[in-house]
Amino acid sequence: METKMPMVLDVISENIIKHGSPLALKGSEVASWAKELNLPVKGDLLFYTGGEYQMLPFIDSLVKTITHLDQGSKVFSMMMGARNILNKTGISPEKMYASVLAKDKDRYNSVCFKAAKVLKELGYEFCYSGSEELYSGALLYELGYLKDMKDYAKRVVEVIKKSGAKTIVCLSPHAAEVFKFVYPKLIEGFDFEICTYIDLVWERRDKLAKISSPESVVIHDSCRLARELNIHQELRDILESVGAEVKEAQMNREWTSCCGGPIKILFPELSHVIGGRRVNELKDSGSSHILTSCPYCLSALEGGRAKGDSAVIEDLIEFLYRGVKA
Repeated sequence: METKMPMVLDVISENIIKHGSPLALKGSEVASWAKELNLPVKGDLLFYTGGEYQMLPFIDSLVKTITHLDQGSKVFSMMMGARNILNKTGISPEKMYASVLAKDKDRYNSVCFKAAKVLKELGYEFCYSGSEELYSGALLYELGYLKDMKDYAKRVVEVIKKSGAKTIVCLSPHAAEVFKFVYPKLIEGFDFEICTYIDLVWERRDKLAKISSPESVVIHDSCRLARELNIHQELRDILESVGAEVKEAQMNREWTSCCGGPIKILFPELSHVIGGRRVNELKDSGSSHILTSCPYCLSALEGGRAKGDSAVIEDLIEFLYRGVKA
């Protein structure tokens, strides 16, 4: 019996291969956050978003849409028929539909802008590939599309090399992980220095402005950041530098609990349950102000929060940006 991959995985993988984005976002859409900054396209330090924060609300909407469609229904057949036709023109019908449902688009775009502003405030000079930037392909690797990943990685490296950069700073720990551990095995001569956004901020944390916060915060450690990249104390050092009181969840650092994000594509309902459980674990620390440093964790925790729950869930970037605005 032939085993087929779930449709949503095929949709996402095809979009990555064809459009350089899991949801076929145009380069101009991915780079729209940077319009006011006039960042150079060449330099020693490359600011890399991979479109991960920007695409997340669209992915959430796509998953909800496909999950609730009966694959034997006329609606499903019409959607796939439209997809086959529109794909020939380079248009993704999933993006067209999902974009109507994406309510958090502006917020996720602003995370990239705020991250760049914080780094500039700390004195870093960096470049950005703009509309040419491609997604890292991390999902291709994580979902087992290994042959496609090898071919796709070559395209990503071509864009990176245009910048002339020696170091790549990644906003998402997923991109940092795949660049650091996977790309060197796929691409000969891939010798870029890979660092996370947290690494750069930590190095100059003494220059961060103090942030006046009347409440304590609790950190949700991203599994990719804490386990694969061994970055967890750095977040606490950064928050201490800005004067924040940090509470600890029972499951923290390398022993952090899952947010539910990794299974959202295939099992959104279960992801929601796990996310809700993690939100409660974090609140049990005595703080209702939750900070994380991963786009997928941010989205999963937001999705798991119970209706009416007053907990504040932010990316560390959003929290640090308060010092820039002050």
